[in-house]
Amino acid sequence: MMKELLIIEDDLEMQGFYKDMLRGEPFTVTVASNAEEGIKKAKEKQFNLVILDILMEGMTGDRIFALLRKDARYKAVPIIMASALDEKSYRCFQALGNVSFLEKPFNKERLLGEIAKRFETTK
Repeated sequence: MMKELLIIEDDLEMQGFYKDMLRGEPFTVTVASNAEEGIKKAKEKQFNLVILDILMEGMTGDRIFALLRKDARYKAVPIIMASALDEKSYRCFQALGNVSFLEKPFNKERLLGEIAKRFETTK
């Protein structure tokens, strides 16, 4: 079965970056342009992995994280938090389980490696 990946990212340039890097990979990618759209898509469809921008206009990634974890379907779904902020700022999330952090900028190999590692945890 094809894995489903949701990316919640408000920066258009980063959206394009993700799409380019993930084109041709063995999973389906859905992109949401803001928090509200991301939450709506997560409610409409079950995803196997979420990549979540932390710094966004309006609702921030840490708030979206909390909302997703309150949903029974997303309690164990791996989440990759991505930000230009220092990783140390978000280490507390790792204690919540099945969460990792990508510090921007990152390259395709780092992104694909983190996705593979997170998908491995859902086997």
